[in-house]
Amino acid sequence: MESKNVKSTKYLTTIISAAALIILVQFVDSYCTEIFGKTQSLSVRTFLMDPRGMGSDAAVAYMSRGMLPFYLIGALTPFIRSYTDIIGRKKMMLINVSLLILGSVVCLMADSLWVYLLGNGILILGYSLDIHLIYIVDAIDKKHRGTIRGICGGVSMAAAMCIPLLRSLCVDGGRHRWQWLFGVGVVGGLFCLMLVMIYKFPGVAASDRAENMTVNVAETSGGADYTDLDEDTVEYRACDDNGSEVGTCANGISDDMPESDGHIHFFKTFRRICEDKKTRNLLLSISVVGLATVGITYYNEPMCAFSGMGESSVNMILLMQPVAALVINVITGILADHIDRVLVVRVGIVLSLIVGVVFTLGVGHISSAVLLGVLWGCMNGFYFSAEELINLLVMESVDGSVRGRASAMSTLSYGVGDQIGIFLISLVVGALGMRWAKMLFLVPPLVIAAVLLRIKLRSK
Repeated sequence: MESKNVKSTKYLTTIISAAALIILVQFVDSYCTEIFGKTQSLSVRTFLMDPRGMGSDAAVAYMSRGMLPFYLIGALTPFIRSYTDIIGRKKMMLINVSLLILGSVVCLMADSLWVYLLGNGILILGYSLDIHLIYIVDAIDKKHRGTIRGICGGVSMAAAMCIPLLRSLCVDGGRHRWQWLFGVGVVGGLFCLMLVMIYKFPGVAASDRAENMTVNVAETSGGADYTDLDEDTVEYRACDDNGSEVGTCANGISDDMPESDGHIHFFKTFRRICEDKKTRNLLLSISVVGLATVGITYYNEPMCAFSGMGESSVNMILLMQPVAALVINVITGILADHIDRVLVVRVGIVLSLIVGVVFTLGVGHISSAVLLGVLWGCMNGFYFSAEELINLLVMESVDGSVRGRASAMSTLSYGVGDQIGIFLISLVVGALGMRWAKMLFLVPPLVIAAVLLRIKLRSK
């Protein structure tokens, strides 16, 4: 009994320390994700409006077209992320954090538009490699994954809250000092890089194959035995109620699966995974959802800044947005562990559509900065909670040995819609303006997504 208690304590300590590290990396990752969109009015002023005398809509349209090739960099990430199954989670996280540091340095030092866009392109590649959902599925019991995902979403919003607070200090002292905001990415990234390098990762806690054998670490008397193999590998032994070993896997790869040959076999694995109807429908759904990303995320800050609002009002909006989104993330995460996750996804899509329309049409007409911030936060919170829950469902639907590739395929499916939206909105924003370009990519995709989710993924 004492031995089991010691093992349980060691396991709990390992999971808590892993979660703490993931949350720290998630904070820096999310900060770097948010900073471009929440300083866009400042960047277009610095690089386009002031030196070239361009108007706000024309400058934003020009930057959107300029960003297009850099956003296409994000199309590479599914293939790179696939190698988490081969090189290990730790090495991929080191690459993730290193790219965040490099991109932040380039943006911080940029003295021209194209250098600045190059730095942001490096950040796109870096934060697109974020693999925290893989760790959640690897290490957390299924009945708690939605809650942990919600906490990670809350951490993301907490990171976003830092931007308006720091922005007010930089902009009040001089508009062109806004690039100092990227210093947080540099300092925070270096700190996380050091922690990732010295931390001994626990590896995969259990494959879904073990879960399908009705083995539950928390509920069986035998429990699970973790044997360290090296810093990126942990052997997992699942035991039944009598303490007899019923399954063994290392990094989620069960004994009866072919030994890895060092290749990802991306398309072969894709075909195999898509043979499952549920997984196939989830990938189709997240692709449609991805098309609406530009309608949700694009031009929010410049619309507010160029609508006649003062800098203090814009900062209030930027502060309230992550507060509202944090609350939504935590609530949806908890609900996803207590009611059907597909239902939570469907409701989230519908609510993001309704709130998104109110926000987009309300900018310039709603005088309350607090209300606009709350609307923006609810729009983002409901949308990205739904998107991440679909991603979570994809990874739960496959065996642990291909979980990295399943995550990559989910990202690829989402990215197809996202990249199409990015390309098309960059073409039409100059003619339609920011408001109606957002509406075009907000309403139709979310309506289609809501209908598709209802047809293809009915609640049980």
